[in-house]
Amino acid sequence: MTDPMIPVLLALASAVLFGVSSLTAKRGLAHVDAQSGSIIAMGTTVLIYAVLSPFWMQSSDWFTSGFWVFVVNGLIHPLLSMYMAFEATARTGPTIAATLSSTAPLFAALIAASFLGESISLLIAAGTLGTVAGVAALSWNPRGAVKIMRAALLFATGAAVIRGLNHVVGKWGLEMLPNVFMAAFVSFSVSLCGAVIFYRLRRGYLPLSMPRSALGYFSVTGTILAIAIACMYGALATGRVVVVSPLVASYPLFTLFAALLFGEDVITRRLVMGVLLVVGGVVFITLGSVT
Repeated sequence: MTDPMIPVLLALASAVLFGVSSLTAKRGLAHVDAQSGSIIAMGTTVLIYAVLSPFWMQSSDWFTSGFWVFVVNGLIHPLLSMYMAFEATARTGPTIAATLSSTAPLFAALIAASFLGESISLLIAAGTLGTVAGVAALSWNPRGAVKIMRAALLFATGAAVIRGLNHVVGKWGLEMLPNVFMAAFVSFSVSLCGAVIFYRLRRGYLPLSMPRSALGYFSVTGTILAIAIACMYGALATGRVVVVSPLVASYPLFTLFAALLFGEDVITRRLVMGVLLVVGGVVFITLGSVT
């Protein structure tokens, strides 16, 4: 029997890494657009998995039903979710974007309850209200409300929906393909191919020449994501979606700490209140999931 703390620790490790990656992505976005940045990050992640493939790849993994689940999953995650998250980061800053995107467990819980039979308790409902309140606190700005809300609705919230769906699809796929590295490798490889094709069709050329600083920051981002995704899939393989998803979504707290440490965001009372409300909601969801 799996130790119940294993998925919790893996999910929290993933949250820490996702939080830090938001800041490295923000720095990279000062030198290149979100679409180009996502290609660099995904390419780095795929390269890392490929280099390490002799240690984890098994020939039988290519012939499972789960393989095709992650092929289909790769058409939306991280292809769309990463692009949307980077766009939101560029428009609203890493902490606000990360916190808005952290509403993923709301969608994950609903989908998991509908398709995986996982239950939603009163504590989870209370956590949902807290998360929504945190999103409202972060989004409301009388002088820039329209811009922030537009970015939130189109990008950060879109990324949250896709990530929530990915948690459920990932859990389902890992039951048929119990190899977290293969799952991540397939999804990111498909997404990378899709991102390159979309970039070429949209702009008429490939991003072959980029500033060295952008390559550096997004290579670091991709390296961090390679570890974070493996931890997240490891948590999903050993735990329930309604437990893992909220814990992973707590990464805005670590984004806030990192932003304060490196001066990437201006920390205001409203910003802190919004993050705390969202994280508090995540805690309630987690408590409701394990009781």
